[in-house]
Amino acid sequence: MGTLQATLVLTAFGAAVILLCVWGVLALRRSKRSLAPVAGMLMLLGAFFSADPPPPPRSETIARDDADEDAAGDPDELED
Repeated sequence: MGTLQATLVLTAFGAAVILLCVWGVLALRRSKRSLAPVAGMLMLLGAFFSADPPPPPRSETIARDDADEDAAGDPDELED
């Protein structure tokens, strides 16, 4: 995909997202009972997507032998 095509696609996508947001805000202002469905959708979203912290990095989950790491920097302390 060329640079010009990528720019046009991203511009069209951005314009579509902005127009969709404007339409949504205007639709929410027009209807008086619109907050109940929005609250229900947010509640469902919160039920399925929890805010758990991400798992620890892989380097922290690997069990390491402390004896190997203690002598790693000093070659005089290495065992034969």
